[in-house]
Amino acid sequence: MSKAFTKEDDDAGFVPPASSMSVAVPRGPFRLTTTGYRRARAQGETLALARAEVLAPVVTPARAALGVTVHVRDDHAITRQYRLVTPEERGLVGDGCSVEGPIGQALLGARVGDVREVALPNRPPEELEIVALEGEPA
Repeated sequence: MSKAFTKEDDDAGFVPPASSMSVAVPRGPFRLTTTGYRRARAQGETLALARAEVLAPVVTPARAALGVTVHVRDDHAITRQYRLVTPEERGLVGDGCSVEGPIGQALLGARVGDVREVALPNRPPEELEIVALEGEPA
């Protein structure tokens, strides 16, 4: 049998994350939307929240920005919605559309009526028409 499969190497070098912290929690400061802050607090992520900068809610958005929910219609007339968040919030809370992903990048800064092209891996480019922007509750 190869040395790679022996019992003595089973846990060599592996340090499990602290049980009170998610592996997705950034080590330094990061930004959260108001909604993301509320959800993280409800999940008990108190250590991470101590380093978080909570953004003021955008109540009546003119453009797609962090915390704004963007309602789109695709090429097949299917409507979807994406709440734009930081990648740290996406990892910590587990929902939202990261502004560093292809959809988030395409939607960031859009206004109602704009059409944005999104290129996803292994799929043809798709056009998304922005039909509404919804802010966060204050």
